[in-house]
Amino acid sequence: MTYETITYEVFPAGYARITLNRPEKMNAVSKQMTSELSQALAEAKKADGIKCLVITGNGDRAFCSGGDLKDLHGDLDASEAFQTLYPMKEVVYQLASFPLPTIALLNGQARGGGCEIATACDIRYAVKDASYGFVQGKLGITPGWGGGVLLYEKIRPEYAFQWLIEAEMYDSDRVAAIGWAHRLIEREELANVEELLAKFLEKSVKQMRVWKKQYDKKLSMLSMSPVMDEEVRTCSRLWESEEHKEAVKRFMTRRS
Repeated sequence: MTYETITYEVFPAGYARITLNRPEKMNAVSKQMTSELSQALAEAKKADGIKCLVITGNGDRAFCSGGDLKDLHGDLDASEAFQTLYPMKEVVYQLASFPLPTIALLNGQARGGGCEIATACDIRYAVKDASYGFVQGKLGITPGWGGGVLLYEKIRPEYAFQWLIEAEMYDSDRVAAIGWAHRLIEREELANVEELLAKFLEKSVKQMRVWKKQYDKKLSMLSMSPVMDEEVRTCSRLWESEEHKEAVKRFMTRRS
């Protein structure tokens, strides 16, 4: 398949990499990107000899700024919002349940849905000079791709609860302190991915599959999908609220 909004590569060292490739849009997720991510994850799942999957963003500004407002605009009703959000929830679940370890290399800021994608990964390496936030609460909604559900599983629930309600961007020290970022890195380290992945790449494929299967069992991934579905439905109902419509208008006014 030819990809336009992402790149997908498999490396001889034993890993695959998906790069969100809309740097001019801060790697915002469009409908096309959603479709391409789903295809790339399916392709990576069948790849021979890989020990882990990396997801990162192009450029030095953003890992991902969330959903593209051209597709996820404020005029959608609840049904339209659900139909637009749900395919990306399926992608997030594909990523969360991938049969090998997944590593988010956060090359820049992640906000909103970008944090949902990162949270779906098993390990997060974050550059020190960026900020990260589940900011959906400032827009009168909640996470819409199932990432809020995953956040409660990945860090202490009281920290997840606070972050979702505050809807603030946290600096790198804070996301490390709450356990969301497993390692803080200098931007220069992104140039040598294989060095960052050394501890993963020295293991066998069989080992990595066993460890990921154990982790999935601990997280009860098989039962997680319907809970994530409910988060999408909840967000969709909030989408047509006046609070959300006004928040989107304010955001678009500031941007223009």
